[in-house]
Amino acid sequence: MRKLILIVFPVLLWAGTYDYLKIPVSSKESSIFKPHGLFGESPSALFVNPASIFEASRSLDAGYGNYIIDMHQGYISYPFYRREKPFIGVGIHFLHLGKFTKTDTFGNIKGEYSGQNIALDLYFPVIKKYKIAGAFELYYNLLDEYNSLATAISLGWNFFEKVAFKDGLWRNSLIIKHIGFEIKSFDKERAELPLTILWISGIRFNTFQAGISLYYTLNSGFDAEISYLYRWGRYLKVAFGYTTAYRDVNVEENIRHLFSGFALGMGIDIKRISLFYSYTPFGVFGDIHRIDISYKF
Repeated sequence: MRKLILIVFPVLLWAGTYDYLKIPVSSKESSIFKPHGLFGESPSALFVNPASIFEASRSLDAGYGNYIIDMHQGYISYPFYRREKPFIGVGIHFLHLGKFTKTDTFGNIKGEYSGQNIALDLYFPVIKKYKIAGAFELYYNLLDEYNSLATAISLGWNFFEKVAFKDGLWRNSLIIKHIGFEIKSFDKERAELPLTILWISGIRFNTFQAGISLYYTLNSGFDAEISYLYRWGRYLKVAFGYTTAYRDVNVEENIRHLFSGFALGMGIDIKRISLFYSYTPFGVFGDIHRIDISYKF
């Protein structure tokens, strides 16, 4: 498996230095995908939609999980309040790339190297009346002795909200992510950021929420997602979703390729603490497990 991932590594994940920004950050985003940013009570929704700052609860979110092979990722996010309303959100997320064998041009082993991708995000309201918010993002990548630095902005707009039935809310969001450029590159050729234009639509009731999303990513094309989250009583939540973004992760035909694109999630609320776990089958590369914890102040 190590040899396999080394072969496809540049093609699948790092064709662009910043392709890791396409990876879901939290377990909630991993199970219900982009619709997680539609009704943004959890601070982790900021990573999907900057306009979630208008509804972010006063809680600290953190998460950790494996990606593929020995790669690991995590995040922390928190909204700061002023006059009982959130006015700025902070998020940090990282991806540890694991360790890889370093060889010379003749194939002789020279040791090992590793890599890190770190992102710092600041979220803030832009036009409160129209629920438009923005984000300033800073990305730092380290691979062996090479490093790069990039900056970007993102914009989110929650629009066309309408009360559905008695306790339902129908909402739409338009988001443009990663509008930016590389300040310092690995080499002379600068890498492109994965500019993404995203539309989300969904409905939320007291017991469940459902949503769909359509988006276009530069150099990747169009993808679609659908998800559903059900609140079972006061304490338990279950979720599932499907995305077309994982349709090309299989390099051989087997039973696992039938499940690529699907994801499951489960959460539990205990007073001020919330836990959420997600499971994502990822073709021949194995399974992705993530867990989030949230504490409400």
